Amino acid sequence: MKWVPLEIKEYIKTSVKDVLDVDIQDVPLEHPENEEFGDYSTSISFILAKKLNKIPMDIAGKLADYMSHHDLSFEMDHKEYPILSSVEAVSPGFINFRLSDYVLKGQVRDVLKNREMFGSNSTGQGKMILVEFSAPNPNKPLHIGHSRNNFLGSSLSSIFSFNGFNVTRMNYMNDWGTHICKSMLMYKKYGEGKEPDKKSDHFIGDFYRMYEVEHEKNPGLEDELADMLKKMESGDVETLELWKKIVNWAYEGWDVTYKNENVIFDKYDYQSKYTKAGKEIVEIALKEGIAHKDSSGAVIAKLEDEHNIPDKVLLRSDGTTIYITQDMQLAKDNYEKYRFEKRIYVVDKRQSDYFRQLFKILELLGFEWSKNLFHLSYGWVSLPEGAMSSREGTVVNADDVFKNIEILEKEEIKNSLKDINDTEDTVKKVSLAAFRYGMLKVDPKQDIVFDINNLTKFEGNTGPYLMYTYARAKSIFEKSGLEDRNLEFNLDIYRNIKLDEKEKSLLREFYKFPEVVKMCAEKMTPHIMAGFLYDFAQKFNSFYGSVPVLNSESLTRDFRIILVYCCSQILKNGLNLLGIQVVEKM
Repeated sequence: MKWVPLEIKEYIKTSVKDVLDVDIQDVPLEHPENEEFGDYSTSISFILAKKLNKIPMDIAGKLADYMSHHDLSFEMDHKEYPILSSVEAVSPGFINFRLSDYVLKGQVRDVLKNREMFGSNSTGQGKMILVEFSAPNPNKPLHIGHSRNNFLGSSLSSIFSFNGFNVTRMNYMNDWGTHICKSMLMYKKYGEGKEPDKKSDHFIGDFYRMYEVEHEKNPGLEDELADMLKKMESGDVETLELWKKIVNWAYEGWDVTYKNENVIFDKYDYQSKYTKAGKEIVEIALKEGIAHKDSSGAVIAKLEDEHNIPDKVLLRSDGTTIYITQDMQLAKDNYEKYRFEKRIYVVDKRQSDYFRQLFKILELLGFEWSKNLFHLSYGWVSLPEGAMSSREGTVVNADDVFKNIEILEKEEIKNSLKDINDTEDTVKKVSLAAFRYGMLKVDPKQDIVFDINNLTKFEGNTGPYLMYTYARAKSIFEKSGLEDRNLEFNLDIYRNIKLDEKEKSLLREFYKFPEVVKMCAEKMTPHIMAGFLYDFAQKFNSFYGSVPVLNSESLTRDFRIILVYCCSQILKNGLNLLGIQVVEKM
């Protein structure tokens, strides 16, 4: 019932006009932190007190008294029902509104009517959002830092889609440069002609690590590396064939990882397409005085003095482009193709200065769309024993993490669950729930100490706990003998059913779910959804633990069974937005 808060706001506006003869445009309305104070609360009295030079509590008292004597109603099934059960003024001047049981019950119809789309909205209708995420270097396997990136980008994309936006998920491959040449050089020296004898991205990752070891013994490898890059850039056929072989092995391996992580992309783009791109934009920057050439011939954007952002090289002294040159052209090309409302770069916080530079340069160049570029910065992922390091060999790759979670989860499932139809499928889905939820429940701005032992339990704030709660709700519904496709709700039939306080608490989460969906898109923060789902699951389990469902009587039983089904639907919808596929039976 998305219209309820709008009705209450209009009710407040009308009451203010009738009681105080004042016209107001905006009405603040929020949920009290404590449910005992009601469903909605307004601080309008404080705003009016300043305007009228009166005491907020006096204004709140008059308005609450007036509203208590003037009914606000809604229609369902051709009958009228009150929207509010009480309006109360509380010190020092708030007005609290409590929804009627009829409104709380009526929400069930919204869930049954919309099912998989319950909580969605059309805010973004006709608007396009481009989300660039993952963007790894194709010279080694993906590590758990990439997993956090993947989960953030894919979940955020789903959330935007649920808010009505047209979303393109893009993976921009960093497939050009010396980092690729390291694997290429070692393969040419020590692996020529060999085919992968393991997962192909791990195979080339071994050669990348080999370079670091060999370089310690022979610093002269840097010259060979530079020569190899020059051959690539000059179009040497043999070198380019080797390059294609190496990066394709990376992509083949990553495809498996992405599938295991439930990560999909709509578009792949490649740095190699942009190696000479952006030079025209740099020329404009020079003409406009945004950039200048230094004594070596390098082109530098001057940002420090006027904008308090570090200066940035746009072209090397030899005239070759660098990453930001290519990114400027990519952003321009993307806007011309997609006309995006937003273009979001999901990249860790170490690149914050870089994106400040990129966005500011594009703004100074006069590209209006630059204001629609956003850097979704996220914190580092470290291990309980400390930070990860490629050089020290403490980087944990995503494949090994998932395997280890599966091992732990298999044991958890063996000890905790009895009724499983497909053990292998259940282990995979619950393991991914543990992995994704463990990352996504944390505010992106915060760092994560990644300890898989804390993610796999079926109790506490974990993905498996939410999966089990969903499966429990489905099991209760299945035992009822009702079929979900035949579920209907007529408020008049259940109008006299008395709601238990735990039922009311659960039903209050129904109207919050669509609000959370919207908030996650506005703030670009999936962890808000994760927090909602955990609170919701706790309330459901508390309800089921103390309120009889299958053993209650007649109409009360039917209503509670429908309520349980609706709870399972909301859990499923929310988990889907986090990229977590539910298990129907556990």
